[in-house]
Amino acid sequence: MEGHACPHEDILETMRKLLVAAALAGCALSPLTAYADAPGQSPAEKADPAAREISADQIEATVQFLADDLLQGRDTGSEYYDIAAAYVASRYRAMGLTPGVDGKWMQDITFRKASPAESTLAIVQDGKAKELELKTDFITGASFTDQLIDMSAPMVFVGQGIHSPENGIDDYAGLDVKGKVVVVVSGAPKGVPGDVAATLSRGKTKVASDMGAVGMISIRSKSAMESLPFEKLVGYIEGHAEKWVAPDGTVVVDAPNLKFSTYLSPEAAADLVDSSGHDLSALLDAYESEEEDAVRPTGFVIPGEVKVKAVSEWEEVTSANVVAVLPGSDPQLADQYVVMSAHLDHVGNHLWEAGEDEDGEPKDTIYNGALDNAAGVATMLEVARVIAENPTAPRRPILFVALTGEEKGLLGSEYMAKYWVREDGEPVGVVNFDMPVLLYDMDDVVGFGAENSTMGETLAAAGAATGIGVTPDFLPDENLFVRSDHYSFVKEGVPALFLMSGVENGGKEAFTNFLKTDYHGPGDDLSQPLNWESARKFALLNYEIVKLTANADARPMWYEGNYFGDKFDPEGPRAPAPAEAAE
Repeated sequence: MEGHACPHEDILETMRKLLVAAALAGCALSPLTAYADAPGQSPAEKADPAAREISADQIEATVQFLADDLLQGRDTGSEYYDIAAAYVASRYRAMGLTPGVDGKWMQDITFRKASPAESTLAIVQDGKAKELELKTDFITGASFTDQLIDMSAPMVFVGQGIHSPENGIDDYAGLDVKGKVVVVVSGAPKGVPGDVAATLSRGKTKVASDMGAVGMISIRSKSAMESLPFEKLVGYIEGHAEKWVAPDGTVVVDAPNLKFSTYLSPEAAADLVDSSGHDLSALLDAYESEEEDAVRPTGFVIPGEVKVKAVSEWEEVTSANVVAVLPGSDPQLADQYVVMSAHLDHVGNHLWEAGEDEDGEPKDTIYNGALDNAAGVATMLEVARVIAENPTAPRRPILFVALTGEEKGLLGSEYMAKYWVREDGEPVGVVNFDMPVLLYDMDDVVGFGAENSTMGETLAAAGAATGIGVTPDFLPDENLFVRSDHYSFVKEGVPALFLMSGVENGGKEAFTNFLKTDYHGPGDDLSQPLNWESARKFALLNYEIVKLTANADARPMWYEGNYFGDKFDPEGPRAPAPAEAAE
């Protein structure tokens, strides 16, 4: 039974299967034989012998290895992740690729685990202190910069805490928050495009810090409470969190002035805001309005002070990005790296969930991550294999990276984007592979980021060549563009593309059902009805994208007037926006 000790014979049998899977995944196919005579080939396969080499069997073998119980869910910093990393490095070596980090395959990263050990919070008004109850009234996350926080400060309500002049929104207008604690409603303004709204929402702690605030009290919006009640939020925050440690030994945080951040329960939040003479429910209703002429509430001072004491415990672990390079053939483009990325980590073995299910059987506690993201790594490795074995080298160099720490908050990719591993060039475009839902016959994909840069035109050309359609985002409320590793590079100004399996042939139902049932759960394992032909088509499309990007005359460019380009790469080259993007 998964998640529990098995008899000696079962261990031997599982090891045998792992060895067979590893051997198959590491063996190169004979040149130009796979699918050579297959009917119904796409134009890409007819024109390019290497495209015909993409193998469903190779992808399946890789997933079988990475998602096996013996790898215990590949948690960042665990020995099981290290086994997976060594496996990926061995695959790189077998392909004839070059180590990507000063002659090594691994970009080692130190991560600090911070856990809240003790937290107290009181609201002091009119000389009286009201003590709030931990996990019932509030929950405070751990600090990565201070193991002991003991402070008091006045409070200011700043609405949703958005400062975005380019969108005509400034919730801080007329407010002095220096040395104070800001009280913020979660979420972002309605009517702002989803990807932009998600960026604004994620950036509000940095904005508060830049404005001089010393702490943040968050109040959940009504829609946020519906999707994630306070009781469940407590479960997420009371555990440890992680950040990477910079080479100089410091932990880099986006909001260094914020000494603490806490969430209030709906009842505690209502008491706090009501004490200022305002009605919290009415304020929250205003933020839910989608009317174009809706008036955003203005900020105000909340009487009294908040008194906080918080203790954090720290532990440091090491994990690595696994990096390889395929040199380009054009000396004029040798410093322009195309990046192929996929996160190798998942969320490990949840031993604390052990017990019996409703049928009296032992619970499965291993979160194998077959689709999230063994399938993405397998796709990357298969694309890397056929590119590396192609006698015609790409014009631009390609950097392949299996990333760590994605499940901890895109940490491995953030570290690589900030501490780029190559002194001989820079990243010019990223193609990211994360969680293709291979549970149906895939005929189309969603291209996150396609509307931002010329990489969208590359996707369209690759789709036409492979016969795979491109579908608009069918889950805009999930804000998937900002939730995978390519976004770390976007924040450093690099155009990026992230593909997800699409909606045709039951794709929408398969994806939404996976999110509800098996995503980040023990059900994302090898028992799922995985469709390996869909995996091959997904790899074929991504191969075509990477090939076109690496061989194009021009590097990927942000479109003129694009929000992400203007925000993160204001001085970079631009391409004219297509008519539909300019409207």
